[in-house]
Amino acid sequence: MKPKILRTDAELFIIEQYLDELRAIADVATTEHTDEDGLAAAARDATLILTCYTNITAKVIESARKLKGIVKYGVGTDAIDIAAATRRGVMVANCPDYGSDTVADHAFALLIALARKIPLLDRAMRRDGWIWPAPEYFGVDLAGKTIGIVGFGRIGRAMARRAHGFGMVRLVSDPYVRPEAVAEYGVRFVGLNELLARSDFVSLHCVLTPETRGLIGEAALARMKPTAFLIDVSRGAIVDEAALVRALDAGRIAGAAFDVFAHEPLNPGYPLLGRDNVILTPHLAWYTEEAFQRCERDTLAAVRDMLAGNRPKNLKNVDVLD
Repeated sequence: MKPKILRTDAELFIIEQYLDELRAIADVATTEHTDEDGLAAAARDATLILTCYTNITAKVIESARKLKGIVKYGVGTDAIDIAAATRRGVMVANCPDYGSDTVADHAFALLIALARKIPLLDRAMRRDGWIWPAPEYFGVDLAGKTIGIVGFGRIGRAMARRAHGFGMVRLVSDPYVRPEAVAEYGVRFVGLNELLARSDFVSLHCVLTPETRGLIGEAALARMKPTAFLIDVSRGAIVDEAALVRALDAGRIAGAAFDVFAHEPLNPGYPLLGRDNVILTPHLAWYTEEAFQRCERDTLAAVRDMLAGNRPKNLKNVDVLD
């Protein structure tokens, strides 16, 4: 009997071009369930789970008695209960290499759009056909401005390279990276409080952990300049959205841009919708044709390794090997 692969988040179409190849070595089933009970029932006889955004909880993992591995087609694994997987001897792998430059491109595009008020200008042009110089349309230069990069992993480093090309001063806060290990980037490591106080643009690139959940809250936002902008392409829960709304309403920061949100998709009454100084994109910073293809290839490689009993390249819970 072939092993069973349970696939979630089918609306992303990831692995579609390799389905025939997968079906030659496994039975592939796609579930539309995102609720815990439905997923637990669907995963009961699964050998592998392929997932992206869907929460793979301890209950889902415990229900899948044949489960050998979970593959995240993407980077962040905060939706997977890795501790529960490790207890069960289930490998968890992700695909962290496919989109670092792609996501950094998007983050820097958001930064430029905030600096030059591109969405506001576009809306005015669509409405009126032309606008003349006025104070509300003033942008800001990037050369000489300071960018604060919170988290200096693959994407944070790609962001630093882009900022260097625009002549920006680059500050970094990351307690898990040794400055001497990344000396070639020419960035300055500082504490988070100093970074927030000095930066004209704060760009978030840390992973979501209990330590970083709500990291940018009332106190952090109060430390930022009133002329500063906040960009988040990492995880929405890193920012306290209610505190951010209050900061924007009070003019304590100049604006923000987000590709990620604490709860996705957004509801029609989401408080950041419709603001001239806020740019929102729908968690698609990773979404280019080239990155999509790289993600598919990396996902397929992880599946093959797990089904063969080999260690996948990007194993997240190495303790499982013990």
